[in-house]
Amino acid sequence: MQAKTNKLVSLNEAIQTIHDGDVLFMGSFIDSRRPMAAAHEIIRQQKKRLILLAQCSLAEDILVGSGCAAAWRGCYTGMATFGLSPATLRKIESGDFFPDEIGHIDIILGAMAAMVGSPFVATRATLGSDVLNEQYSRNEYIKDLAGHPEMIPHQKFVLMEDPFFDEGVIKLQPAMPADVAIIHVQQAGEKGTARISGSLAFDHYFVHGARTVIITAEQVVPEEYLRRDPNRNQIPCTAVDMVVEVPWGAHPSQVQNFYDTDSQFIKDYVTAAKSEEMFSQWIQEWVFKVNSWDEYLGKLGAVRLQKLRSSPPFGYRPRNI
Repeated sequence: MQAKTNKLVSLNEAIQTIHDGDVLFMGSFIDSRRPMAAAHEIIRQQKKRLILLAQCSLAEDILVGSGCAAAWRGCYTGMATFGLSPATLRKIESGDFFPDEIGHIDIILGAMAAMVGSPFVATRATLGSDVLNEQYSRNEYIKDLAGHPEMIPHQKFVLMEDPFFDEGVIKLQPAMPADVAIIHVQQAGEKGTARISGSLAFDHYFVHGARTVIITAEQVVPEEYLRRDPNRNQIPCTAVDMVVEVPWGAHPSQVQNFYDTDSQFIKDYVTAAKSEEMFSQWIQEWVFKVNSWDEYLGKLGAVRLQKLRSSPPFGYRPRNI
């Protein structure tokens, strides 16, 4: 798209561009600034065989439990203080979901390689670990699942001798491009410029290596406003295809300067997701029986949401307020 194009669409329209078998990156990390509204809409539209990148945490776990995701390439399957991702753990144990673990640094390097158009990067990260154990590799299986097999490397890694300084074995880590990257941000302009407060996680790398980039934002503001202070903008409009305004779009995760983590909601989800029956009941109640994110917020209620609002001096909600 041209930079001058207005890229505002509805959440429903944005998620329709995701296809079965796509390689999907969900932005930020664990329980901060997660694209939860987008995850709910993916489930409502019943996407299938998605291949997840980087992590299986709050947003990804409901996709795995709902049968939308078939595999994962990443380094983390957890819910922070709430333990391992429960639906993901169940699906791995039952053989319905296939993890292919790589190192945390591998993700960063793979995303950076995709960003600059390099097919791989050389590193010593994870040498000597089971990440390199061929017995645990799911690379070929994931490649067969992918709607666009060219997005998955022919090999998980390649080991070779350092040809420049004779410093022993190094690993060639392939790039990690995505078919779709979905990033939730605090503010975005109608042309796609996006501003993130707090940790950027891997977002500013993956948006440049993805075929399609969807920004969901707490607020859509004029591009002119964002460009008054360009040093605070991390994602350029030229990298973005669609912008969706979704207030509270990361609940129950936190968004710095907007609202804090809804810990009780996450705790209740983790309890429910430990069994197939209770997970199905949770998905029915919070996803399928609400037709939109606005209905979801209405179900949560204004009182509950108000208690999560950030305190301006802190950017989060201190527990004594």
